[in-house]
Amino acid sequence: MIIMGKFSFVFVLGFVLMISMQNIAVVVAQSCPAAERDALLAFRAGITEDPSGQLTTWVATTDCCTWFGIFCKNGHVIELGLRPDDAFDNSGIYLTGPLGSSLFTLLELELLDLSEMQNLTGPISPAIGNLKNLVHLDFRTNKLTGSIPSSVGNLKKLNWLSLGGNPISGSIPSSIGTIGASLNYIYLGESSLSGSLPNSLFQLSNLTSLFLGVSHLSGSLSPLVGNLGPTLTVLDLSSNSFSGALPSTLGELTKVFVLDLSFNKFTGQIPASIGNIGATLFNLELANNELTGPIPPLFAKQLTGLAALGLENNKLTGPIPQGAPFSNFSVDSFRPGNPGLCGHPLPPCKGGNRKKLL
Repeated sequence: MIIMGKFSFVFVLGFVLMISMQNIAVVVAQSCPAAERDALLAFRAGITEDPSGQLTTWVATTDCCTWFGIFCKNGHVIELGLRPDDAFDNSGIYLTGPLGSSLFTLLELELLDLSEMQNLTGPISPAIGNLKNLVHLDFRTNKLTGSIPSSVGNLKKLNWLSLGGNPISGSIPSSIGTIGASLNYIYLGESSLSGSLPNSLFQLSNLTSLFLGVSHLSGSLSPLVGNLGPTLTVLDLSSNSFSGALPSTLGELTKVFVLDLSFNKFTGQIPASIGNIGATLFNLELANNELTGPIPPLFAKQLTGLAALGLENNKLTGPIPQGAPFSNFSVDSFRPGNPGLCGHPLPPCKGGNRKKLL
């Protein structure tokens, strides 16, 4: 009896310890703070359509750190990413409902990517400025409305800002320029943004990509654009209503390989300084403006890496520079428009035009 008693005690004690350890393990696994879980659930509660079931794992009785699209570190949600995988057919992957503001209480977030969810609606709350640790923000390709809150300027660690592909309106807040050296990538195109570009935008000393095409922006292009020269590789201002002369400081963008200023209302001559970009420039798009005068003749010797050129629908005159890479461009790079241009691949120049070139 005594032996059996000791055995029973040991057995029971072992069983109790096993259950206790399991409970401890459960407590450890439940690392998602209640406030952060509730913020995520508040967002989920507003979603009316989720045909691909992305949020089916978002259940209140489970650890939010195990939910689809959530990544935690040190007991906090630091990433929320629901972007579809580009390797698959994403036609059935979308969320319908308001963006809301609850996600902007997740103060440890470093990545917030709800891009290509297609049907997220409503404004971007000024509370987004609370996410001081945010590095990556991507809401592109949704149906978000309203203006970009000036509080985005509070996101001093932001590297990636992508809000394009939404019918957001108003002007680009000057506070974006105060984000500082952390910001590398801006995509605000395919939107309803209007007004001129804030000069502070040209203070972003480490900016590599600036996509503002297909919007309603206007005004002149400031000579300050040259400040972006040390780092900028892509400048896309196409399909807006920019006007005035092209600044000569475009030639200071010596790292740029895509320069797209097409479908605007720029006037005056093509700055010869663009040739200073040199072999780096791969794609030059100046079509559908109101540019006049000659194509700078030295472009043929300077822009040796040019593989795509669009100059059509302007009012350019004189000989087309000859030699590579210009000898590789078809008529479509110069026509329609530009009735005063001549030389390969257009009809030969008459004697007068040839003398002007010399």
